[in-house]
Formats: sequence, C-alpha cells, structure tokens
Amino acid sequence: MEKNIILTGGTGFIGSQLAEKILNENKNIVLLKRSHSNIWRIENLIDSFDNLETINIDKVKISEIFETFNIEGILHLATHYSKFHNSDEIKDMIYSNVTFPTILLENSIKNNLKYFVNTGSYGEYLGGDYSGDKILFTENSKIIPFNLYSSTKVAFENILKFYNQEYGIKTASLKLFTPYGPKDDENKIIPYLIVNYIKKNKITINSASKKLDVLFVSDIIDAYEKLIQNIKKFKMNENFNIASGTSHSIKNIYSMVDSMLGDTDGGTDIEFLESDPSDVKVDISKAYNLLNWKPKIDLNQGLKLTIDYYKNKYKTFI
Repeated sequence: MEKNIILTGGTGFIGSQLAEKILNENKNIVLLKRSHSNIWRIENLIDSFDNLETINIDKVKISEIFETFNIEGILHLATHYSKFHNSDEIKDMIYSNVTFPTILLENSIKNNLKYFVNTGSYGEYLGGDYSGDKILFTENSKIIPFNLYSSTKVAFENILKFYNQEYGIKTASLKLFTPYGPKDDENKIIPYLIVNYIKKNKITINSASKKLDVLFVSDIIDAYEKLIQNIKKFKMNENFNIASGTSHSIKNIYSMVDSMLGDTDGGTDIEFLESDPSDVKVDISKAYNLLNWKPKIDLNQGLKLTIDYYKNKYKTFI
C-alpha cells in the first residue's frame, strides 16, 4: 500500500505551493480541507494530479482517514489567524489551532506515523516590548505571545512536545517570519504595495521605518522538505526559525517596488507614517546547521517574481 502525506492548510498561500512541489516529486498527498474552503489556489492541482486526494474534514471522521490511507507523516499548516481577535472567534481559533492538530496527533500515535511537522509564527516571540529596539531572535529567545492567535500556537507547541516525549513520534516546528510571493493575501504588506501601485491606488505605510525579515515562498517550501529529510535524526521536538537573516524597512521595500514598476506610472500617491521603528533580525544558523537549509532567493529576485505574477493578474491596469 502506497505511503501518503497528510497536508493541512493546503488551500492556503504556502500550503498550496508546498502541495504542488510534493506532487511534482510523485509523492502522494491527502489534503485535508473544509467543504466551504476556497480552492482557487489548488484547482489546477486537483485537475492535474492523480496522486492528490482531497478530503472534506467536516464531512468525515478524522479516524476514518487514517483507516483508509497508509499515512507516513503530517505537514500541518492549517490555522485560524486573527491579529486582534473578537470573542466570537475564540471557539474556532482554539479548535483550529489546538484541538484539531491534537486529534491528528492522537491518530498519528495510534497509526504509527513517522513524523508530525508543525508550523509556528514569529508572533510567538513578539509579546515583549521591542518597540524601537533592534532585536535578534534565536530559537532560544523568550516566548511571549503577541496575541491570542500566538498563544494558541504556543499551547499546541507544548502539546507537541508532550507527544514527542511520551510516545516518541518525531516532531518539529518551523517558525515562519514574514513570507511573501505570488498568490499571497493581498492585504499583506508586499502584495499590498505591489497591487496598489499597479492599480494606481493611494498607498499608506503606517510604519515606514519598521524593518522586517521577509522570505520568498519557495525558500519556505524548501525548508519543509529539508525538515522531512532530516527529522528522523532528532530525538526531541525541535524548533527552527525560517527567515532570510536580513531585515529591510518597509520604506525600502516600497522603493524597490517603485523602481521595478516605475514604467507603469503608478504609485504616485504615497503617504509615509511612523508608528513602529522596530527592527526584526533573525539568527537562522540552527536551520543551516541541522537541516542544511539557507535562503536562495534574495529580496530583489523575490520581488521581481512577485511583481511578474501580479502584473499578469492585473494586466488590464497596465
């Protein structure tokens, strides 16, 4: 019976592109989604790959999935994100970020899965007062969740450690710093700058001097693959900061977008505001030393690839 990888969050920005990479390597994916999930990012995958199975988890029992398919491991990218939650979101957030992956872990133990790869966020570090400071984040930095979302991610991280220690399943988390690339949520900073420049809309940057560590999506996908290849050698649950290792101010990123898109005569109405002068810097040496992973796409290359995607998508504005 052929082995399968369970992928959650496969309809999202990163998950969909991770799915495509794995499918192109002729590995089998069982992609868990909800029946109402927006599948625009994976429609071409559903039509093109026989080694992709999509399951609506609101229509079947999770235990039945493990009984039906021979599962090797789990790549968990699904999440319920809210920067500033409201009370109506609490139940869904806790279910999606804590209960659901714990159920997957429990079934993983019962079915002798080899690994469980989790996805974290740099927001797990950001609850401290770093405003105006240049802060270097390492995997040993103090965990102080920034919001309820980050708190739920930390809660599941502790559950992950328990299952690793108690049952011996190989576990690890990738803590992602500011991803970007084609097919991203257009409210996020880099697609926001590009799309509104192309459309000649007014652009407002609230924290122009804030420095971010941004990482192109293909480098993130490479990190997941390197982790799968190496996870068997880890005895304990491991965390890896996945970032470029270099920070750029939002104003500087805009300037690069401006220089690349200047021929469209867009982006002329720009407002720079200052509310957060923080500088995010990340030590990525652990990922290099233990996973042999390092970024391949610099900001200049990544912006060009992202701009090409959005220029094609919004070519009627050019």
